[in-house]
Amino acid sequence: MSASGTGLAFIVFTEAIIQMPGSQVWAVLFFIMLFSLGLSSMFGNIEGVLTPILDLKLFPKWIPIEAISGLICLISFAFSLIFTMGSGNYWLQIFDSFTGSLTLLVVVFFEVIAVTYVYGIDRFSEDIKWMTGKRPNIYWQTTWRYISPLLMVAVFLSYIVIQFLTPLTYEPWDPNYENFPMKKTENYPNWVVAVCVLLVVIPCMFIPTIALLQFLRKRLKNADCPAGDQKRKEYNATKEM
Repeated sequence: MSASGTGLAFIVFTEAIIQMPGSQVWAVLFFIMLFSLGLSSMFGNIEGVLTPILDLKLFPKWIPIEAISGLICLISFAFSLIFTMGSGNYWLQIFDSFTGSLTLLVVVFFEVIAVTYVYGIDRFSEDIKWMTGKRPNIYWQTTWRYISPLLMVAVFLSYIVIQFLTPLTYEPWDPNYENFPMKKTENYPNWVVAVCVLLVVIPCMFIPTIALLQFLRKRLKNADCPAGDQKRKEYNATKEM
């Protein structure tokens, strides 16, 4: 039998530490290390949430950044309580499997499309040349234009097909199972499958939603702006680029 995830850290490694000389000291150091790793990871996670909120100016300026950070930490703490329940390990597996897999692939795909086809690969190459002194060669430009988007689409379609053909299962801890300590495999309930779908769809929907809102905002702004002023703004924007 092999272990992974939480079982690897809290069972396999712990059992190995017990067999070492001075196991008490090594055990304390090991779990301090785990705590430090988790804490350091959260700095980056919180910063990834805090920075866009500050850039969008969603809070008044008189509210200190420390208070906003504390509010984000408090909300995150409230949501994380689900992982401390009896079914917490199953929820951890669900979030680990569905929040960072297909979602990241979709985000990266739209990033590549935005840079190469919306912003323009030539302008992007000039920016790199300005920063590094060297323009990307034909290999990188071809990869960004064609190879990377096609590979991501292929991975996306393969993932969707596999998910449809393979039922979502989990391995419950059941001491009454006849082959215990082996784990049995059961299908997730339908409502859990719906939660899994939402975990994938909701983050992905932010991209087209924000794009649509920005498009409508620009259209409304242009509608309120006289034609002469609009042409002048477009000319100035072109000069700045």
